[in-house]
Amino acid sequence: MNSERIREEFEKLADKLGYTIRFEKGDFKGDACRIKEERVIIINKLLPLRHQNYAFSRIFATEDLSSYSVLPIIRNMIEEVQASDENVIEGETSA
Repeated sequence: MNSERIREEFEKLADKLGYTIRFEKGDFKGDACRIKEERVIIINKLLPLRHQNYAFSRIFATEDLSSYSVLPIIRNMIEEVQASDENVIEGETSA
């Protein structure tokens, strides 16, 4: 599956989770926030798609996705981020 298709799947997942997505220019990678009552994901549109997809993975790594249908490739990307976060917390580093 190509990077564009993966981003489309992340966008669908964001919609299911109640997020609004904004693609903006700036000196940032991307993250989620709340603006009043609205859940918003802001992604740097100048970054390559693979970096945008990584930003989505980081954001969704904190969500409980157990009751959502998620494509295996998307779930794997999210789980990789979760695993790398756990390694950092435990003090491990990867080569």
